[in-house]
Amino acid sequence: MKKLTWALLTALLLAGASPANCYAKRKSKKENRKEQVKDTTVQESKYDKLIKGAKTQKGMFTLHLTTDNKLLVEVPDSLMSRTFLLSSRVATTTDPKLFVAGEMTTDPFMIRFSKNEQSLFMHLVQHANIIDPKDPIAASFDRNFGDPIIKAFKIEAKNGNDVVVDMSDFFKTNEKIISPMPSKPSSKIKTGTYTAANSYILGVKSFPQNCEIRSVLSFTGDNICTVTMHRSLVLLPEQPMRPRIYDRRVGFFSSTKNIYTSDKDRIDRTQYIHRWRLEPKDEDREAYLRGELVEPKKPIVFYVDSAFPDKWRDIVKQGVEDWNTAFEAAGFKNAVIARDYPKNDPDFDPDDMRYSCVKYAVTDIANAMGPSYVDPRSGEILTADVIWYHNVISLVHNWRFAQTGAVDPRVRQETFDNDVMRESLRYVASHEIGHTLGLMHNMGASYAFSIDSLRSPSFTQKYGTTPSIMDYARNNFVAQPGDYERGVRLTPPVLGVYDIYAINWGYRLIADAPTPQDEVATLDRWIAEKKADPMYTFGAQQYPDTYDPTDQTEDLSNDHFKAGEMAISNLKLIVKNFEQWFFDEGKDYRTIRDEYSALVQQYNRHLRHVIPYIGGVLYTEVRQGDDTLPYIYLDKATQRKALKWILNQARTYRDWLTPADLLQRIGANVNYASAIHRMLPSSLIKPSTLFRIHEGGAINPVKNYTVDSYLNDVIAEVFKATYQGRKLNDVERDLQSETIEQLIQYSDLQGTPVKINLNPLTDDIDLDGAPFPCSHALCHQVGEQSFTRFTTGPSMSVAEMAPYMTGALKKILSLYKQKRAATADSATRNFYDYQIIHIEKLFNN
Repeated sequence: MKKLTWALLTALLLAGASPANCYAKRKSKKENRKEQVKDTTVQESKYDKLIKGAKTQKGMFTLHLTTDNKLLVEVPDSLMSRTFLLSSRVATTTDPKLFVAGEMTTDPFMIRFSKNEQSLFMHLVQHANIIDPKDPIAASFDRNFGDPIIKAFKIEAKNGNDVVVDMSDFFKTNEKIISPMPSKPSSKIKTGTYTAANSYILGVKSFPQNCEIRSVLSFTGDNICTVTMHRSLVLLPEQPMRPRIYDRRVGFFSSTKNIYTSDKDRIDRTQYIHRWRLEPKDEDREAYLRGELVEPKKPIVFYVDSAFPDKWRDIVKQGVEDWNTAFEAAGFKNAVIARDYPKNDPDFDPDDMRYSCVKYAVTDIANAMGPSYVDPRSGEILTADVIWYHNVISLVHNWRFAQTGAVDPRVRQETFDNDVMRESLRYVASHEIGHTLGLMHNMGASYAFSIDSLRSPSFTQKYGTTPSIMDYARNNFVAQPGDYERGVRLTPPVLGVYDIYAINWGYRLIADAPTPQDEVATLDRWIAEKKADPMYTFGAQQYPDTYDPTDQTEDLSNDHFKAGEMAISNLKLIVKNFEQWFFDEGKDYRTIRDEYSALVQQYNRHLRHVIPYIGGVLYTEVRQGDDTLPYIYLDKATQRKALKWILNQARTYRDWLTPADLLQRIGANVNYASAIHRMLPSSLIKPSTLFRIHEGGAINPVKNYTVDSYLNDVIAEVFKATYQGRKLNDVERDLQSETIEQLIQYSDLQGTPVKINLNPLTDDIDLDGAPFPCSHALCHQVGEQSFTRFTTGPSMSVAEMAPYMTGALKKILSLYKQKRAATADSATRNFYDYQIIHIEKLFNN
């Protein structure tokens, strides 16, 4: 027996354990069972104590708001592997110049949770890079593309396997990732200093698929304001919607994915369009595939703010539901529904991400916008808003008056009759809803129509002013007096033919394609079927400048020269009569000045529609095998026509638009004339314009301008009166003087460096959520990307421009010296003397 015992001890020692340790282990099993029971009792007691007296909301997460204003969040163990979308928007504000109620202040982003014994971790879920889990390189992908931890919360208690953490500070302090205040001041918004004593959790709600948390945040310093922030945490579907691959030839917002694969020799950069998940009900699927109209399993519902005046409410709802025509083309009926805000639903909250709303914002902003928010994994639109700023009314009033006042007596008054205003508001609502459905601006649409079509009663009644309401083709400024009485339509269509086509392209289910890649052949075929018809062309928005004159904002027709002349003829009629139309005995001139300002702005638009023809480039989205080029330079004859048109306007506009007696009588800004006059010469001699002219001349110096031939024509046209030996009036002197200053600026003769953008060619890039200047839609699609023709370069450098500028100045100097002695007009001679001294001084220095 002793031998057996010693053998056992020896074996234990060799195994690295002692009899005492062995005994301790045997004993600890019993003790551990007791301690586990004891620990469970302690934890349960701690949990009960922690939430005692708290207001509890059960749902996706159980939320406890304690009596001392702590937010305790109970996160189920079952949701640790799930993905959520976290959004942050303003519910109320004390300063609408910083934010308006309903506005998202940060891009929604995806998060997930993990935990250890001490902490709950919030991860930022990356989604831009993806891989097939079955790919051999997937293990390496996982090691290189993890989800970073952005926040850790101490586990305060446990409820079984669920953990309870304190998220008070995350939601009621100035947490950077969801803060409404910018971390650094900008030119538009100065940052404010967060005040903890004046901030608190206002309330919480929890539902099966989402949690809603409201906090009051206060700021002092440069921005003194208090905002109620509404944060939504939404559970995303385990199975993302099947995505549809984006194509630049149809204007949808999109999300970009870098797909890593061992099957290709490069990273596959793919974009998915943004669209709602519209699917037929299971029992209707076969009927849908047979081509029958069916109702979607889940329609798109927009709730219209109760703040809308009754006189406009129904027309706004009509503008929402107008899109049903487009969805019927895609096989769905009753796909879009407009409802009023519910009156007796305690769960309804317009800031809850479950609800898409048209929200009325009482501010002085003359605008509206229609952002949407997506599941970044698939591009599925989860919710959307239209922010309808009150003063958009003044915007549509001014558009309508300046563009149709010459032909429509109904708009010659300070306040439109309801039927007139409702026509314009229906367009605004439909346009913004178009954005929320995933559609971008189509600025090239209106170029599909001719002048004759825009003056045809039958054509305009059918097609309005443009093939797409996603264009900026507001009202029919081409129509002439008498056209309205003949039946010519003055407003955009309810929906354009392009809009219907685009919705079908983006939303119709393609049943015989098992993957998004397999859909491409059908999608390409749909595009090819409409390729020959310009009404189905998509024109990407250009920013910040316009290079392609066929793809512009606020324009009409495929002939900007004739359209401009007809519109200016209308403006002349309005300028002659608008004082009489708006005369109100005893009233000040504020309204008249406002209407006059709208007329000047409209005239500026017509100038800017012709200016891009100088150095113009025509872009086309092409594919291999297409018998066309992606871009061509405008020929010399077209550019010369534009040059003469612009200079004719420079010489004549003051006589009718800015006569001194009119400006004095109504108390208008006397700088209107000088501002326009400075703009026109500067548009003729720009580094970026000259670069494009240089490129076009290098490709075809016979058909296209070279820089030399272009500048020769500029000098011949600008200095025409001097060449002809005529005396110079104020207009001619201003025009010549401004042109000389432009030449001097880029001649490098002053010795002062001129900053010119020398960025490499950055055309055709995708901008992620960039805010573009849009008259009534900010076009800031939160978290979305858009194909925008980004026009910031390249430009000619000063070194490249200086020889051309110097040559032009020498030619002008010689001309002035030749003509100075022959002129009998003292003002003209004095002007020549000054310019001769001015230019010679530059050369001498």
